[in-house]
Amino acid sequence: MSLLNFQKGLEKNMNKIKPNSIEAVMFFALYICAQDKKIAKEEKNELILDIQVIRKLYFDIYGEFIDDNFQEVINSINVNDETIKPFISNNLNKKEKDFVSSMLTDPKIQDIAILAARHAAAADGFHKLEKKKFDYWLNAWEL
Repeated sequence: MSLLNFQKGLEKNMNKIKPNSIEAVMFFALYICAQDKKIAKEEKNELILDIQVIRKLYFDIYGEFIDDNFQEVINSINVNDETIKPFISNNLNKKEKDFVSSMLTDPKIQDIAILAARHAAAADGFHKLEKKKFDYWLNAWEL
C-alpha cells in the first residue's frame, strides 16, 4: 500500500503500513526528519536518492521487487501530514512507541530504517530533536 493512498487521519493510516515494508522504512525516515518541525527539501532529496538502495536491500532480504513512485510520495509529505504530525513532540509517547515498534520488527529492516533516517535527517543538519528520537530507536533496537 503506497503512502499516496492514505486517507487523512492517523488511525486510518496506521493499519495500512505493512510491517517491515519499504513504506514503513520511508515513514520512519520522514518521522525522524520531522522532529525539528519541518521536513526540509534536502532531507526529502536524500531519502529519494536512498530509495534505489532501499529497494535493492529489500529485494535481497525478501526477494520482492518494489516498483512505486516513491519520489511523489516523499515530496507530498510534510509536518502537517496527519500520519506524522501526532508523532512530532519532544518526548516519545506510548502510542508512538507501540506504532513504530509494530511497524519495524525485523532487525534487518530496522537497520535499513535507521540508516535511511540518519542519512536523510543529516541532510540539513542533524537537529537535536531528530537525534533524540533517533537515539531512542537506535538503543531500543540495540543497533
